[in-house]
Amino acid sequence: MKHFFLLTTCLLVLTACTAAQTSVPAASPAPTSAPAPTEAPAATPTTVPFSVPAPYSDLSYLPELSWDAAHQKQTYQPGEYDRLSLNTYSFNDRTVLAGAEEETAALLEAGRDPGLGVRSLQARSITGQGVNVAIIDQPLLTDHPEISDAIVDYYDAGGYTDEGTMHGPAVASILAGKTIGVAPGAHIYYAVTPGTADSRPYADALHYILALNDTLPESEKIRAVSVSANPGDASFFENAGLWQAALSDAEDAGLLVLTVQGASAGSARLVPGLAAFDPAQRDTPAACRMGQPGAFLITPLARKNPNYVGVPCAYRTVAEEYISEQCGYRYDVQGGLSWGIPYCVGVMALGWQVAPALTNEEMLALLVSTAAPTADGARMIDPVKFIEAVENRYT
Repeated sequence: MKHFFLLTTCLLVLTACTAAQTSVPAASPAPTSAPAPTEAPAATPTTVPFSVPAPYSDLSYLPELSWDAAHQKQTYQPGEYDRLSLNTYSFNDRTVLAGAEEETAALLEAGRDPGLGVRSLQARSITGQGVNVAIIDQPLLTDHPEISDAIVDYYDAGGYTDEGTMHGPAVASILAGKTIGVAPGAHIYYAVTPGTADSRPYADALHYILALNDTLPESEKIRAVSVSANPGDASFFENAGLWQAALSDAEDAGLLVLTVQGASAGSARLVPGLAAFDPAQRDTPAACRMGQPGAFLITPLARKNPNYVGVPCAYRTVAEEYISEQCGYRYDVQGGLSWGIPYCVGVMALGWQVAPALTNEEMLALLVSTAAPTADGARMIDPVKFIEAVENRYT
């Protein structure tokens, strides 16, 4: 079962990405809290052996996935990994890179920060408190301490399993994780799908959320839904028409739904774009770049589309749990647009806490209008400027 979910996860993440990884450039700079050493240890050979993991490899240790030999190695000795490419590896808190334990711990810690000034907002008690949102995604185990308090409802839309996936806990923790989330005060109504290329369970999940919303008091209604997929894409998903019909019902009901294709409300539209922090300037939206580490790419769409807004999808630490009570964290150097969707919905939750009467149209318009210009010619979501605009205009 885990094999199935992990494979479908990878497929959805890849389809969510907008930048093709056709080549691997030089490694991006490491976060300031975990600088790469200026020279490799004496034991490290001057020529990296061919068997050493290449930059942007995933070194996560997952012993419970007995079928997955690629993730059975836990300890890498000096010479078995490239010390100079340390900041390009993805790994989890069970991976041991001997001789670089302090650096990997610092990378994991740095990745817990949502960046873009979000923690400065949280320090002002702007945490999404009292805002209800929903996620439609792959299964997760609800006992992870990072998200256990945030999940208030768990609905099976055909993806039941007693095992976790990589995708589910990651998106939930990015949105509302207790220590790593954008909006740790928000509540999540979670609807589970199998993660396959079939839109039917996505449509069923959205209809469930709509029916549930009809039973909630006005002050407790679900405001937005995070969907880290594109179930309306008929070229990839079967039954895409069912999703389109459900999405139309949601729009009629005033429920904002954000997928990798974007969201619209009235005259406002937001198109999310794959982007990455500058690890040395994590709180600076203007320093972000479109694409992802190893495949930075600026497209004509990003430059010309006035509704295009980059969302951070890389250098993030996320919750991880495959077996109940085996809770941990993983550090993702490269994440698909899947990671940016819950981030954006988390920022929305911050806005609705500050101004509960904010309409969906106003929400999208403000997120677009406050986005920060970047050096590569695009624009990046700017949570601090967004909240400033909300406070100035709607409170």
